[in-house]
Amino acid sequence: MRTTAASVLAAVLVLCGLLQPIPRLAHAEPDLQSAGHPTADLQLTRDDILTRAKSWIDERVPYSQEAKHTNQYGTYRQDCSGYVSMAWGLKTAHWTGDIMQVATRIDKKNLLPGDSLWVHSSAHQHMALFIRWADAAKTQAVVWEEYRSGTVASQRTWSADRTAGFTAIRYRNVVEGDAKTCAAVSLDHPRYPEIGPAATGNLVKAAQCLLTGAGFPTGANGPTGTFDATTADAAKQFQASVGLPSLGKVDSHTWTALLARGTTPQVQDGASGDAVLRLQRALNAALDAGLELDGRFGPNTTTAVKRYQSAQGLTADGITGPKTWAALQAGK
Repeated sequence: MRTTAASVLAAVLVLCGLLQPIPRLAHAEPDLQSAGHPTADLQLTRDDILTRAKSWIDERVPYSQEAKHTNQYGTYRQDCSGYVSMAWGLKTAHWTGDIMQVATRIDKKNLLPGDSLWVHSSAHQHMALFIRWADAAKTQAVVWEEYRSGTVASQRTWSADRTAGFTAIRYRNVVEGDAKTCAAVSLDHPRYPEIGPAATGNLVKAAQCLLTGAGFPTGANGPTGTFDATTADAAKQFQASVGLPSLGKVDSHTWTALLARGTTPQVQDGASGDAVLRLQRALNAALDAGLELDGRFGPNTTTAVKRYQSAQGLTADGITGPKTWAALQAGK
């Protein structure tokens, strides 16, 4: 009788907002590559995120842990984390158990539209897009979410008690400021040569998006691809912030610091993901290493890390830890 009761209870709780079965292999599988589906995690402004998220609300997409919905933004699982993955422009839909691979924790008081409220425990697994506060005290969140079976993507206002049970998180690739077209700008280049005033092209766009993402906007019109006075000023400000000479151009040291910016997990042979991709870009900038930018830590990346560590007087063990990240993020 106990076994039957427990089974019934578990079945009832298998909702995105309550209990999610672990593990679910489907979460690790890539989503269908439909027209418009990202080939890499996108860099998006908050307006971009909300525009994408609103599409499912307008289309009244029903909640489902098994079905997938396709529109102009790609194909994603129709549950809470699939919805956030779509809004954030992720290549592969994550779930509450691994969404922190692409997000960072923030203080609730710093929540902005397009951030997320998230919880992952043995009893409660859910996430929703934060839209605004419903009260001046900032205790009741207005969210857009895929809630549970029998509902569709919609706006809801959470009680103070419910809001308090969630952690605030932010997509790592969100572009602050008015730079919408950064979503279409690639940061992946085989080489990162020095660029300065009067330079034009895709490398300039990449630098402009990196500077804007670091908190030094390069203009209200987004990445123009022209290295103008505003871009030079932004470069100087960024350089000063990391202790580099304020040159007003993007040299190998500045590229290295910009490309390495972000979280600093220990990564080594066999690792994969965003941190490895940032590492590979930074090593290409610092060493002209010629690494394939695939986000996979293999023998070539290990060799490049050892080479970089030796040049910086660090233990050349091929493992990228705090000291190696610190050197890269300082532009050394």
